[in-house]
This record gives sequence, structure tokens and C-alpha cells, in this order.
Amino acid sequence: MAISKDTLAILRKVRTSDVTDALDSLGFTNTYEMDPRLRPLFPGIFFAGIATTAEFNIIHRPMPRMTYDEFDDRQYKRNADGTTHPDALWPAGHKFGAPDEVHVIDTKQSRCGLLGSNNVLDAKIKGSVGFIIDGACRDSTECIGQESPVFCTVRSMRHMAGRLELASMNKPITCGGVYVRPGDGVIADDDGIVVIPQEEGEEVAKRAWLVQDKDRRMRRAFYEKLGMKMDKTVELE
Repeated sequence: MAISKDTLAILRKVRTSDVTDALDSLGFTNTYEMDPRLRPLFPGIFFAGIATTAEFNIIHRPMPRMTYDEFDDRQYKRNADGTTHPDALWPAGHKFGAPDEVHVIDTKQSRCGLLGSNNVLDAKIKGSVGFIIDGACRDSTECIGQESPVFCTVRSMRHMAGRLELASMNKPITCGGVYVRPGDGVIADDDGIVVIPQEEGEEVAKRAWLVQDKDRRMRRAFYEKLGMKMDKTVELE
């Protein structure tokens, strides 16, 4: 059963550190933290959402010489159903983007920029809240400027056409060393990425909030003693 809306609401009030403490208390030490080589494109990214998954295999299928119009038709033009050439982006019938989704993608640490400034905006319009790729994001300057919530292992200029091939969609995968299923919870901030197994979601969120609330009250007392201006990290609920 996927992470519930109520659980998601709590997760959006806590930090990855609170979630890892909660997982520790449930016996899941060092189990659901993604490899720290997956880093945010820019500081301050935070999201919590529900995982949707995709896995790609690395291929070597060089593009033959062609006219620019042929290239444009192959690489970028949309078909009537909204899809592109099978080698170009996502497969026919796949809807990239939905409310509360976090796209978790394994490209085997490829340097091919499957994520870029265009498709992340498209998914965001449809309600997606985050993107995690064990691989590359391209158009990184634009992605940063438009504040796209992307975690990746590398930045690159390469397109995926002829270099990556879809292996699975919305099936369990391993990303950043962690087993991820569609419907699992995912939380990410400057400290890293944590996956929350869906069957433990409610309990993890409850314990993470207890950790966060205690820490918030302690930090608020320090703020008061130091005469620091209060901010949202020490607001009480």
C-alpha cells in the first residue's frame, strides 16, 4: 500500500535526519539511505513524495549521419499521442509526471542526461515534486535557474538517444544502492536521500515527527538564550 496523504503531510514537516533516526529505532540502520554521491543540483532542495520508478540499460547505438530535419523529427518532434521516437525519450503511453510523485531513475551511472530543463518542467506542471537519477542531468544551468528539484550523480551535455534503453517502468529497482518500489516514500534534503518502505510509512513518520518536535523545542530554547531571530525551523505546532 502506497504512502498515504496523511503520512506524506507529516514527512513534509521533518528532515532526512529525523527519518533516519526513526528508521534506526525500527531496526533499519543504514538500510534506506541512498549513496551520498547522489547530490542536489543546488543547495536548499527539499521534497517528500511517493516513488515512481524507471530503470534504463546502457547501450551503444550511434546515430547515422542525417539531415537536420531528419534529426529534429527523430529526436524532438511529438507524435499525435504526445510521445517521441522510441529512442528519444519515454516509451509510448507513459505519462511522465503526476501529483506527489518523486521520479526515481536508475541509469547505471550513465553520463546521458535523461533529465533536462524541458521534461522536468513538464513533470512539475503535472504535480511531480522531485527527481532522483543515478546518472546525469543535463541543461543544469537552466534546471538550477528554474529551481528544478533534481538529485543526480553527474551533470552532462549528452542526450540519451542511442545511449540508453528503457529496461523497466514502475517496477522495483535499485537506485543509489537502495531497493525502491513504486509507492514507497522518498524524502530528500541537503543531507541526502532516504527511502521509506511503504508498509512502515505511518510509523516512520510518527517517530520522525517526535524526533523533530523535540529537537525543534531544544533549538528554540537556544535561539531565545542567544537572542536569535526566530525562523520556521523553530516554529511550534
